[in-house]
Amino acid sequence: MWIRKHVLLSQVMVVLAFLCFTAPGFAADPFAGRILPTKKVSFFNDGKKVGQYTAEAPLPWDTLVKCEGRTALRMKQMYVVFEDGSTFIMSRSGSGETLDLKTGTAYFALKTLPEGLIFGTPQTPVATEMILLNAATGDQLLKGYVKTGKTESELGVLEGGRLTVRTNDVQQTINPGQRIILSQASLAAGGGGTLGAGLGVGIGVGVGVLAGITAGVVSFQNDKDDKKTSPF
Repeated sequence: MWIRKHVLLSQVMVVLAFLCFTAPGFAADPFAGRILPTKKVSFFNDGKKVGQYTAEAPLPWDTLVKCEGRTALRMKQMYVVFEDGSTFIMSRSGSGETLDLKTGTAYFALKTLPEGLIFGTPQTPVATEMILLNAATGDQLLKGYVKTGKTESELGVLEGGRLTVRTNDVQQTINPGQRIILSQASLAAGGGGTLGAGLGVGIGVGVGVLAGITAGVVSFQNDKDDKKTSPF
């Protein structure tokens, strides 16, 4: 159920992403890109609503977006689909761009890796370092997702290639069908401190346990015995 529903949405994203990457002029200063709501999006600055849209509109940088209904964002090198109820901010600095996902789930498609791209989550930011696309003819995209939660978040690759990321000074590569789980964690009792300022990320196929909280690279392709319905 997990991978089937992921792949179904990723197939829809292929068509949308193709339109994005072949369309001229999809992002320009002072805008992060173009927002395409299926229902409605609201923009907020300093806690005040500054805009509300039910049709395609430019998205300014550093603006909190609240999505009602599934919402797409097209940028120069990335296409994102946000699930209903998601909230996020697109920001930039001298070192690159940050997709700060406050709540919800975001599916992304990458043709090339934007320089300095960071995925922000409530637990810790994840810096992207390298993308390796699968060998294929025609346009090839890496498709993945970010999902946030109160106690843990996750970043996964669905298909199309490998994504190398760094968090808490730990580098790891996410293969298709794998995700990393980010959760607040401290060292076990008597450990004499915290790991990564209270944020732990482990490496390996399977779930690492640190002080009762999971963190690590997890494969979800082979969850044949998992009968739970996918949250996506």
